[in-house]
Amino acid sequence: MEFSPFCYLSINRPDRVSRQVVSKSFAKGIYLYQPPLQFTPIYEIVSGLVKIGTYSSDGKEVCFDILGPGDFFGNLRYLEGQFFEFSKSLTKIELRVYEHDFFRKLIVNEPAVSEWFNHQVVKRWFRAEDRLFAIRDQDAKGKIQKVLKGFESIRSEDYHRYITYQDLADLTGLTRQTVSKVMKKIEEVELENLKC
Repeated sequence: MEFSPFCYLSINRPDRVSRQVVSKSFAKGIYLYQPPLQFTPIYEIVSGLVKIGTYSSDGKEVCFDILGPGDFFGNLRYLEGQFFEFSKSLTKIELRVYEHDFFRKLIVNEPAVSEWFNHQVVKRWFRAEDRLFAIRDQDAKGKIQKVLKGFESIRSEDYHRYITYQDLADLTGLTRQTVSKVMKKIEEVELENLKC
């Protein structure tokens, strides 16, 4: 079973959990925060999918990542005012909302939570590096397959229903039109394989 900071705190610091952590649900399509908002709580995803991104110079959304159950997000305030991202629910979501200062103290003072946090940061870092390598090393089909394979860890059978071709384009460095063409070819091959 995967470590959960909430379960750990419920057992070891129940008094703090009841005061510093709140469960909330949000409908699909809700922005939890957007620029220029600099101060956010820390969110842990219990269920559902969340898109993390920013805006291009012409105001279009650009997707950085898609997060699922067990992932966390929010402004940890380590970037000295350089935080410029949005978070948007792609599905109905259930979150645990940690008060910011409480969360930061946890990752410094609770070794088990610190270990979990470090693992989460390194996992996200690796995922970003893996995508960058695929962008450099793979053809269009390989790039898309690499990103889709990375999302399998989200543990949601239908995650692909919520990730748009534009999201895939943002994550692979391709155009939306190229993603559309490649996805059509991938689907054709899958249909042929089913017939065999």
